[in-house]
Amino acid sequence: MNEMNSPSSGIDGVIVINLDRRADRWEMFQDAWRDLLPWDCVERLSATEGAALADDAKTWFRGRKRDRTWAGRGGCALSHARALRHARLRGWDRVLIMEDDAVPTNLTSIEELKAKLGRGDWDLFYLGGHEPLGPFRSAGDGVMRIHGALDAHAYAVSGRLRDWLIAHMPDETDLWSWLARERAVDRWYRREIGRRFTVMMSMPALALQREGTSDITQGWRASDHASITPSQGAASSRMVFEIQRLVEITGDRIRAAVKRLIGF
Repeated sequence: MNEMNSPSSGIDGVIVINLDRRADRWEMFQDAWRDLLPWDCVERLSATEGAALADDAKTWFRGRKRDRTWAGRGGCALSHARALRHARLRGWDRVLIMEDDAVPTNLTSIEELKAKLGRGDWDLFYLGGHEPLGPFRSAGDGVMRIHGALDAHAYAVSGRLRDWLIAHMPDETDLWSWLARERAVDRWYRREIGRRFTVMMSMPALALQREGTSDITQGWRASDHASITPSQGAASSRMVFEIQRLVEITGDRIRAAVKRLIGF
C-alpha cells in the first residue's frame, strides 16, 4: 500500500482539476504521480470551461483581445472554489488540491510529502509556487513560513481555511465581478490568506508546472515557471506587507471600475 494512505500523511484526500477536453493531461498526471499519492483517495474534478460561461456574459466580454485569458482565469477560480466545496462534501478536512499540469520534482518522494504535509502547523501548504511574499521565516526541514505565493497548481488546505475560502470565493452568480476586482485566484490567495491563516511553502519545491501552453494565458510556460524565485522588495515586516497590499488593492479596484464600463 502507498505510504501516503496512512493517517500520518497529513491529508484526507486529493482533488485534481482537469478539463474534460484535456484527457492527455489527466493521463500525464497519473503517470507522474501514481506512485506518490494515496491513489484510492485521488479524485478527478471536471474543470469549468470559462469560455463557455463567457458566452452568457456579454457585459464583460466584448471581443477585446484578452477576453480568452480572462475567461480562463474565471474558469480557474470557479474550479478551485468547486474543488473546495467538493472536499467539504466528502468530509476531507485536510485536502490537497492539484491542477493537472503539476509535476513532481527530482526531490519529491513519499517520505518528503509525508514529512511536510504531515506537520500540524499549517492552514495552507504550497508544494511549489512563484514569487512568494514575505515576511519569510524558516520553519525547519525545508519549509518556509511565508505570507503567500502565486500559482495554485499544488497546495493543501486545512478544514478551517477551506470553509473560509468557500465563504469568500465566487460562484457563477458573481464570478465576473469578483474576477474584475481580484484579477486571479492565486493573486487573491497570496494577498489575503496569510493575513488570517498560517501559510507554509516547501523550499525547495516538491511540485512544479509542466512546460507547455497555458490554457489560461495561451502563452508558453517554461518548465521552471513555478520554481521559487526571490521577490524584489519582499515585505520585511507585517506593516510593510500591509502597505504593499493596500497599494495593490487600490490599483486593482481602479482597474475593476474601468472593466465594469468597458469589459475585460
